Amino acid sequence: MTTNRIMRSLAVLCLTLALSLVAGQDRADAQSLFGGGQSSQSETDSAATAGETPADPLGRDTPRGMVDGLIGALASGDPAAVLPYLDLSQIPEARRDWAGRRAAVALQNVLDRRGAILPGYRLSTAPAGNETDRLPADEDVFATVRTDTGEENLTAHRVTQPDGTQIWQITPQTLTLVQSLSTTADLALVDRIAPQTLQDFRVLGVRASHWIASAVVAALSLVLAFALVAAGFGLLRSLWPLLRAQETRHVVRRILFPLAVLLATMIFRALAALAGISVVARSLLAPFVEAAGWLALAWLIWRVVDALSGVGLSRMNRRGRLGAISVVTMVRRALKILIFVLAAAAIFSAFGVNLTGWLAAFGLGGLAFALGAQKTIEQFVGSLTIIADQPIRVGDFCQVDGLLGTVEDIGMRSTRIRTLDRTLVTIPNGMMSTARIENFASRDRFLFKVIVGVTYDTDPAKMRTLLDRLRRMLDEDGRLIDDPRRVRFVEFGPSSLDIEIFTYAFAADFSAFLEIKEDLNLKIMEIVADAGTSFAFPSQSVYLHRAEGGGTAQQTD
Repeated sequence: MTTNRIMRSLAVLCLTLALSLVAGQDRADAQSLFGGGQSSQSETDSAATAGETPADPLGRDTPRGMVDGLIGALASGDPAAVLPYLDLSQIPEARRDWAGRRAAVALQNVLDRRGAILPGYRLSTAPAGNETDRLPADEDVFATVRTDTGEENLTAHRVTQPDGTQIWQITPQTLTLVQSLSTTADLALVDRIAPQTLQDFRVLGVRASHWIASAVVAALSLVLAFALVAAGFGLLRSLWPLLRAQETRHVVRRILFPLAVLLATMIFRALAALAGISVVARSLLAPFVEAAGWLALAWLIWRVVDALSGVGLSRMNRRGRLGAISVVTMVRRALKILIFVLAAAAIFSAFGVNLTGWLAAFGLGGLAFALGAQKTIEQFVGSLTIIADQPIRVGDFCQVDGLLGTVEDIGMRSTRIRTLDRTLVTIPNGMMSTARIENFASRDRFLFKVIVGVTYDTDPAKMRTLLDRLRRMLDEDGRLIDDPRRVRFVEFGPSSLDIEIFTYAFAADFSAFLEIKEDLNLKIMEIVADAGTSFAFPSQSVYLHRAEGGGTAQQTD
C-alpha cells in the first residue's frame, strides 16, 4: 500500500465526518433525520380523513423508525425525550416518570460503554418487524451489549396503544438488563484520557472529545486495515505458490485497496465500541460507515470481475477459443450492471431511504417504460439469443444477410462486423437474432468441386487413363477426406467432355484451403497434359457447301 492511497483514504474519511456532522444536525435538533421526527399536522389530518391509521408522530411504526427516533432523543441530552421509546407499562404510574428517566440514563450509559446498535440493514422497516428471526412475534433485536458472560441482545416489541395504534418500544426486560449493567459500567476510555475542556464542549449532543476520537479511530482503522491486508497477502504469497504467478498477482493488486477499505469499516465499528465513543456519535456516523462498506464491497467485486474476466479473455485468446470471448464479455457487463444496482440499493438503505415506494412506482410505470424502451429491450433479448445459440462468435468470418465480414464485438445492444473493405458495420442484436447468418468459421472442411472439360478429340482410352490418374491423385493426397470422393465423366457438353471432381479438404482456414486448391489445380493441369489431351473451350464449327443455283450456303454448329 502506498502512502498516497492512505492519504486519499484519510481525506475521504474527513469529508465523510464533515458530511455526517452536517447531516446529523436535523436529527439531533428535531429527532427527524431518519424518520424519528414529528409528522406534520396536515399529514395526520389527511390520514384521518382517508380513514387510515395515522402514522406515529415519533416514527415508532417500525423498528428502524423507533431506533432512529431513539438516537435523536438520546442526542438531545434530555432523559424525558427518551421516555416515549420505553415500555414502562410494568412500572406503577406514580413512579413511571422517575423510573423512566433513570432507565433512559442507564440505557445511554450502557450503549455508550458496552453496546452497539445494529447496522441499518439489519433493522426492519416493516410494521410487523423481522418475521424470519427466532424471536417471538412482534419482537426484534435493535442492539447488543457486552456482559461479563458474553453478549446480550437488547430487544423492542410492538405495543398496542389505548387508541388502537401499534408502536415499537424497548421491552421492560431490556430496561431491567441495562439498569443492572449500568451500575457496573466502567468509565469510557475516551472520557478517561480526554481533557475536561473537550468533554464540556458538545456538538450535536455529543462531546467534542468523542468526535475527535472518532476521527482518530477512523484513521487508525485505515492504517491497521492496510497493514493487515498487505501482511496477509504477503504471508499467503510465501505459503501458496499460486499467488506468485503473474496473472494472480495482477488480480491481487486490483483488490487490495477496496479490500482494505472494507476491512477498515469493520475495524472502525469494533474500535469505536471498545473506545466507548458515544452511541449517538456512532449512530450519526453509522450510515456513512455502512455506505462506505457497501461501496467498498461493490468496488471489490467489480475489480474481481474485471480482473478475472481479463485473465480469462487473455487465456482464451492464447488458446484460440474465440467463441467464448463474447460469452465472457456479456457476462462481465451483466455482472457489472447487477453490482451497480445492488450497491445503489444498499447505500440508499443505509441512509434510511425506503425503496418499497420506488419499486411500486416502477411497477405502475412499468408499462410506460416497456413501451418507451421497447427497442432497447428487443436488442437486449436479441443479444441473449445470440449468446445462448452462438450462431457467431467474436473473431468469426461470416455473412449476415449478404454482408461479409469478421465479428469484432457482440455487445449488449449491437454486434459490430469488420467488412472486407475494412469498414465497421453495427447491426442491432434484434435484427441479428432474426437474420440469415452464414458462419464460415464454424465449418470443419472445405468443398473442392471442379468441372474439367477436355476436347472432343479425346478417345475412350485417353479418357480412361485421365480418370484413373485423377482418382489416384485424390487417393494419394492426405489433405483430402476419403468419403465422399469421386471423379466421374458426367456429361457431353456443348464444346467439351465434362469430368466432375468432388471432394472435401481439411484446412485451418480459408487461406489454407486456397493453397490446397491451387496445388490441386496445378496437378490437374499436369495430368491432363500427360494424358495426351487438352482443355476445351467454347467454340463453333462453320460448314460451307454449295447451294443449288451456284450460290454458297453457310451452316453453323
